[in-house]
Amino acid sequence: MSEQAQAHTAEPVPGIPGALQNMPSGVMDMSGQMVVLTWVAFAIAAAALHRLLWKPILKAVGERERTVADALEGAAQARQEVAEVEARGQALVQQAEEDARAVAARAMRDAEAIHAKADAEARADAAARMEEARRIIEGEHRKAFETLRLDAADRLTDALERMLRQNLTEEQKQAYQADLMKEVKL
Repeated sequence: MSEQAQAHTAEPVPGIPGALQNMPSGVMDMSGQMVVLTWVAFAIAAAALHRLLWKPILKAVGERERTVADALEGAAQARQEVAEVEARGQALVQQAEEDARAVAARAMRDAEAIHAKADAEARADAAARMEEARRIIEGEHRKAFETLRLDAADRLTDALERMLRQNLTEEQKQAYQADLMKEVKL
């Protein structure tokens, strides 16, 4: 029998289809032409994959990297802006607190000035009222004194008229005048 016939009479291998087992044995032999054709097929497949798949993937990855970089840059700018806004807010709060303290201090000074002015005005008003009361009292005192003096003069005049109506001796007149003088005290 020939080699081919012996190859075909070989025992079948379990799990391999019969068509593959009945193939001539030269199919798996390597030839130069087969190696060249394999390399050509590989080059065509690599070029097609590079052009159709690799470039779009690289382009998509590049765009995604730019998007992520832009997002990171935007986040960094947002953080910086937030920090600046917080700093400005803190500065505004501190300025407002300082302004509030200044307004409170100014209000205290103004209140003290108003209090001092009101106190001075009250003292001046009290002094003016005291002076007016003193003048009124002095006027009343003068009126009372004048009334008392006029009353004493009237009594003295009455007493003198009574004395003159009576015929008294000189001693009696002097005694009577002394009694009248005791009654009328100035």
